[in-house]
Amino acid sequence: MSSLNVIQVDYMNHALRNRNRFYTEANDSHWNELVQAGFATKRPGWEEDMAYFQVTAEGKEALKK
Repeated sequence: MSSLNVIQVDYMNHALRNRNRFYTEANDSHWNELVQAGFATKRPGWEEDMAYFQVTAEGKEALKK
């Protein structure tokens, strides 16, 4: 991943303002790209098709750039 898009930056900032978690559909393309890049982690949510995403230390660094 060369750079973060506007939506990814917004999602990551939202997660960091909310105890570093973002609950959304598990197949969210923006978050899944962040997971693949190592900028976020993903764990199952309480509903089958949902997931919790969290920003990693690498993701926090990427937001500074």
